[in-house]
Amino acid sequence: MCQYPESMGLEDHLLLIQREIEHFRPKRLIMDSVSAMERMAHVRFFREFVIGLTSFAKQEEVCSLFTSTTPKLSGGDSVTEAHISTITDAILLLRYVEINGILRRGVAVIKMRGSQHDKQIREFTIDDQGLHIGKPFTNVQNIILGIPSATMPSEVEQLGAMFED
Repeated sequence: MCQYPESMGLEDHLLLIQREIEHFRPKRLIMDSVSAMERMAHVRFFREFVIGLTSFAKQEEVCSLFTSTTPKLSGGDSVTEAHISTITDAILLLRYVEINGILRRGVAVIKMRGSQHDKQIREFTIDDQGLHIGKPFTNVQNIILGIPSATMPSEVEQLGAMFED
C-alpha cells in the first residue's frame, strides 16, 4: 500500500499499519522510507512510532525492513536523528562507489545483532535474475565516508580491472 507521510500523523500511520497487518497477516513488512516519516515529526514522536511499529511487527512475527536515507554516516553520527539504530537487529549500508569513472554499488553489514558477520564492503549488482553480492572492494578506503580512495595510486587501476572481468 502507498501512503504519503504527510497524509496523516504518525499515530494514525501506526494504527493503519497495525490494522493492515492484522487483516492481511503478511510475513514481511517493508517501509520505504522511515526517513520520510522522520522529517514530519519531533524526534521523540518519531522514535515512539518506530518502537511501536517494530514491537508490533515482532509480536506478530512479521519480518520488517525499513529503508532510510541519510546524508552521512561517519564521525559517530547515528543512522537517524532519533538514534533508532539501537532498536534494530541489523543495519545494511548501501553506497555508490566511483572507480575509474565507473559507478559501482557497495553493500556493508554495519550491524547484525548476535552474529560474527562479514565486515568487508562488497560490490552488489541487480539484474533480471535478482541481486548478486560480488567480490569485496580491496585496496580502497573511505567507502563508508562516501569518499573512496585507493590506498596506493596504482591500485585504482587494478581494482577497475578486477571489475571488468
